[in-house]
Amino acid sequence: SAALRRQCFSPNNSLRLQPFCHQSAGAAANRTTAASPATSAAGPSCRHRIGNNLTATKLLGRSRSLLQRSRYFSTSGNGGGGAKPPSSNQTFLQKWMAPKEMPPRWTLRWYGEMALLCTVFAITGTSTMVLVRPAVSDVLGLKGSLKEGPWSYRICSLVIMTPVYATLLVFVGTLFGRHAYFRFFAVKMFSRFGIPPEMMDETYHITKKTFRK
Repeated sequence: SAALRRQCFSPNNSLRLQPFCHQSAGAAANRTTAASPATSAAGPSCRHRIGNNLTATKLLGRSRSLLQRSRYFSTSGNGGGGAKPPSSNQTFLQKWMAPKEMPPRWTLRWYGEMALLCTVFAITGTSTMVLVRPAVSDVLGLKGSLKEGPWSYRICSLVIMTPVYATLLVFVGTLFGRHAYFRFFAVKMFSRFGIPPEMMDETYHITKKTFRK
């Protein structure tokens, strides 16, 4: 009926009443189909039943369309856990720092992504050593190396190197357009010093479940 269609296809009740609409339309179609053999006599009553059958079929088709639309919107980021479609209102910086999807393994794009990530790690590691060694030797006045010691040099180097490395990793990774990827590594490094990761990144535990190296 018209009242049933208005309830089913209203914006507020579309998701809540879609199973009811689907079942009601299917039941209406079954009733009219079962009743048509019993009324084989030609006349207005037969045409009326044919019209009801067509109306029920249209209602069934609309309910199926509504069901497909509700499934799409439930997985497009509105509480369904799917990725949100890119917004045209985002600035260039927001798009540049947004998470990038990891390509499938062993494909050409995946090898290119691995080369980019290894480049970022190499630049960050070299830059950290260039900054930390003079800081420990000249500023703190400690002479030595990580291999030969002394232990004061080793401890100070590790204490200074970890935050510097994590900070440079995010900075260099952002320059290469992989801010979200390397931010996860930086938060993980700082969390090993007893800092709760939620203080640095509220979505850390959510990202950890789906993070792919």
